[in-house]
Parts: sequence; C-alpha cells; structure tokens
Amino acid sequence: MEFKKKVSEISKKVGKTATDTYNTVADKSGKFIEDTKLRLSISDKEAEIEKVFEGIGKSIYESYKAGEDVGKEFTKECKSVDKMNKEIDEMNKTILYNKGLRTCQNCGEVISTEAAFCAICGSKQKPVKLKSESKKEKEEEQKEKNKERVCPQCGLVCAAGTKFCSKCGYKLDK
Repeated sequence: MEFKKKVSEISKKVGKTATDTYNTVADKSGKFIEDTKLRLSISDKEAEIEKVFEGIGKSIYESYKAGEDVGKEFTKECKSVDKMNKEIDEMNKTILYNKGLRTCQNCGEVISTEAAFCAICGSKQKPVKLKSESKKEKEEEQKEKNKERVCPQCGLVCAAGTKFCSKCGYKLDK
C-alpha cells in the first residue's frame, strides 16, 4: 500500500513537471511565432509606405505638370504614412516586450520592462502599454488572462488557479 502511494506521488510530480515544461515551451514558441508574424507585418507596412511614397512622387509630378500647388495635395498620403509608421512602432514595441525589453522614454536605449529607471540616463519610466490591433486579439488576450495572471507587484506570470505569486508572495485576486 505504501509503495502504491509513493508511486502515485512520484507520478503526480513527474506529470506536473512535464506540464510545466510543456507550458513554458509553448509560451516561448508562441512568442517566437508572434515575433515572426510581427516582423512580417513590419515588412509589409514598410512595403506599403514605399508604394505610398511612389504614389506621392507620381502625384506631385502630375500636379506640377498641371500647374497646381502641390502643398495640400499630399496631406492624405502623408497621414497614411504616419499611421503606418505608428503601427510599425507598436509592432517593434511588442517584439521588445515579448523579450522582456522596452525603450527608454527619454534616451531611447533598450532597457528591461521591469526597470523603474533607465540605467543609461536615469529617467523614471512609465509602465509599458501595448495597443491591441483588433477585437479578435483582445479576445485572445482575455482568454490568455483567464489561463494565466500577471502579478501586479512584481510582474511575474502566474499559472491559473494560483493564489499567491511564487516570486514575491503577493496575494492574487480571483
């Protein structure tokens, strides 16, 4: 009877370790895939910008050829480029965030997401906020939040169902 109990305990420990390892690998794989998708999206946005730039050049020439003032003609195209550049910045921000990094708001150096102050210039840092691009992404994030929780005190990602953070001991809300 004692032997069965010990075998059962060992089996549970091995199962938990295997599950934890699987979850860690799945999380890292998911972030790698997300980073790859973001890099492809950045490349696509940059190609779109190049097309807009070509269109701007063609439009300027056509307007110039027609004797028109070209200053106001391109406001729409320029705003389109601004929007795509902001999207690229957000994707780059997400790539850094997935690696536990961000840029200093003052000097632009790459620092840890957990840093309260920049190690280069010493400026105080605000928490990192990422913008979701679509409703579907927000829904996926909500599903992920139901699985895991982030400790509000230290930022550790805690497994679903845990009551206390394993890093700092903070009591997690249900």
